[in-house]
Amino acid sequence: MNAQEQHETENAYPLLPHERIWRPRDLMLVSISTSVATWCFLMGGFVGNYLNAKMGIAALIAGSMIGMLLISLAVIPATAKYGIESVTSTKPFFGNRGWVLALILQYLSVIGWNSILLIFFAKSATRMLVITGMVDESMGPFSISMLSVLAVVTIWFLLKRGANAVKHLSAVLAMLIILVGIWIFYMIVKNFGFQAIITASPLVPSGDPLWNYTTGIEVGIVSLMAWWPYVGAIVRISPKTSQTTIPSMLGLGLPVAIMSIIGLLSVLLIGDSDPTSWMVELGGVAYGSIALSFIAFANFGSAVIGVYISCIGLRNVESIRKKSWNLTTMAALIPVGLVAIIIPELFFSKFGNFLASLGVIFAPLVGIQIIDYFVFRKRNLTIKELYNSSSTSSYHFFKGWNPASIIALLCGFITYFYLLNPITYVSRAPYQYLTAALPTMAVGAIVYWVITRFVIIPLGWGGYPKANKQKG
Repeated sequence: MNAQEQHETENAYPLLPHERIWRPRDLMLVSISTSVATWCFLMGGFVGNYLNAKMGIAALIAGSMIGMLLISLAVIPATAKYGIESVTSTKPFFGNRGWVLALILQYLSVIGWNSILLIFFAKSATRMLVITGMVDESMGPFSISMLSVLAVVTIWFLLKRGANAVKHLSAVLAMLIILVGIWIFYMIVKNFGFQAIITASPLVPSGDPLWNYTTGIEVGIVSLMAWWPYVGAIVRISPKTSQTTIPSMLGLGLPVAIMSIIGLLSVLLIGDSDPTSWMVELGGVAYGSIALSFIAFANFGSAVIGVYISCIGLRNVESIRKKSWNLTTMAALIPVGLVAIIIPELFFSKFGNFLASLGVIFAPLVGIQIIDYFVFRKRNLTIKELYNSSSTSSYHFFKGWNPASIIALLCGFITYFYLLNPITYVSRAPYQYLTAALPTMAVGAIVYWVITRFVIIPLGWGGYPKANKQKG
């Protein structure tokens, strides 16, 4: 990649065909490196509170693939066709000013994921240093803070090379991650046996088996819906839409489900979803240290991609776009560093709440985007209008904001909170039959369709095909 090509992939402008240089293999490796990290263990561990191995595996695979399918429908068609990233793809339905909502949602969610990753990276590395005698156990908290800062600085230096750094780092880490995952599965089966796995009971199941299973599926769906910011930023570098769906589905969806099973079995058999806490005991100091190192760097690789995605989203802001790429990466990294230093345990102790909050955020957005692109836009966007911030833009709506999407988003938020409170995890019917994410997505889509069809299009807002015909 030459300097000019690198410069273009560091902006939110649409990529031209010659700038879209990732082959399907590159996209697959980046996707695997992105998806397989600590969050898989935490997802599986959370599901292990409610489901046994058989039901937990089924729920994680079903939920993850459903979530990835919905994200693929919402994001891939527009971003891959036009070479744009996720935030830019919201301008046709949020408005040429309202897209800032998508930027905020993306920024906050990726900060949350990156904080989890870098804290876990520091924890894994610290545990390895303690085991090998390089650091005293009493220095653990200090070591975690310092390693988190070191990770932030290292990522900043790596991302000087933009998308090129993401591709090459992912190519190395993806295979290592897969090998470590296989090794961990082997150690679990070797030490506990299939019979123990089959008979293990969930930690704190509710009295309703259906509720337990639905919650397992819900975790898979909302976790994969959190790929909304990630998918657009990586598939836009692929030259053809037809070459993006399968690598994305198999690279982002399936590996999450498979690696989450490690966390599930860890909770069921040991009572701890964090395999780094028992790797040394099961595999010995040598093998355990190697596995700890690989897991630490797997988190590191995912964090690099996450920060890159945050930066691309931030480049939609004109004042930030005029700044250097290095300053943009700094803006994406500073909040992560502060979280990792000041409140490192927050995201771990509240992981279930964090997952539910992702459903609140992204489920209605996904429904709105699918309806707008396929039903109203007929799979066609006007590139020039995506970057027209004036009142003459087809995507200006009302003072730059689309009332239909705002109202639909709020209705989706209310629906999710009604079905499943993300703070208390108290649910209401029909959550146990439908999940919270799927009805929330449906409500967002239906409300958006009704308001757009009967209010927005008749007003001539939004540059919709039907509105244009009426004007002619």
